[in-house]
Amino acid sequence: MSSMTYIVGALVVAAFLLGFWAVFVERRLFRVRRVVLDADSLGLPELKILHVTDTHFHGHDEAILSFLRKLSEREEFDLVFFTGDLLDTPQGMGSAERAAALFRPRLGSFAVLGGHDYVHIGAVETYACLLRRRRPQIPRTHGLADELVQRLKERGVCVIEDANVQLAGPDGGPFAVVGLRDACAFAPDFDAAWAGIPSDLAVIVIAHSPDVLADACARRARLAFFGHTHGGQVRFPLIGAVVTRADLPRRLASGTFRRGGTIFAVSNGLGTARAAPYRLLCRPEVTVAQLRRSAPAEALTALQEAGPSSNSGQSTIDKGCGSG
Repeated sequence: MSSMTYIVGALVVAAFLLGFWAVFVERRLFRVRRVVLDADSLGLPELKILHVTDTHFHGHDEAILSFLRKLSEREEFDLVFFTGDLLDTPQGMGSAERAAALFRPRLGSFAVLGGHDYVHIGAVETYACLLRRRRPQIPRTHGLADELVQRLKERGVCVIEDANVQLAGPDGGPFAVVGLRDACAFAPDFDAAWAGIPSDLAVIVIAHSPDVLADACARRARLAFFGHTHGGQVRFPLIGAVVTRADLPRRLASGTFRRGGTIFAVSNGLGTARAAPYRLLCRPEVTVAQLRRSAPAEALTALQEAGPSSNSGQSTIDKGCGSG
């Protein structure tokens, strides 16, 4: 056999092993990404926050549910945020309800929805949205989303989309949580979302798509949690995320960053769409953010600077994007 034959054979074997790893191994290597932030500089009380996103439940979800169950037995939280795409198919409704029931945070659980929570997006449309940056087609009637909201409510989760809730922290310090609709499927109403919030009150934003980041920064949100990107889902050395599914640069598709006075966290999420069941160099995760007062600098998470907004505070929703 020629050396070329050996090379081709080796490449085929390597491709097979890489595919096996991406489909059957890495997408089940769940992790907790831990972030420690300075509560004083954010103007927020001491809080411990769990961020769960992009579970893409479809009915065969025991691996994710087991991971979340163990986390709930091990740790307690002040806040739990679910930032959309809990569902991938209607058969995942029961799993979403079970996940919501696992946590009893001191101050409450809050959620926003993603495009997959409104309608089941099949394989063809998934890749069309992904490759052509086309918006998913959301029907006028939102029966699936309405049922999900009701199920979450029954389990103690408050869904806040283009709305806010004002809370007091464990030490009595006031703050607000603003929830925004998925900017890849709708046009968020930022004025409605911030309605009634005093100008000096610290705000935490939760949203599915990070395409609302410029608006959140312009309105001086202190902290923001996003999903949707899946961290890129497939990442390569030097290149990073192959696809961000958002208006963010590739380097901002996963992790915790600072832009101006706003710190934002973009999570890899826990699941994948059934049409794209793989991950490579991008482990599934939840984020646990701890806000501490008077924490020494060495205890705080180092933050990358995201740089200035590319759209000067203008919403990016009209640019369209894929479904994450």
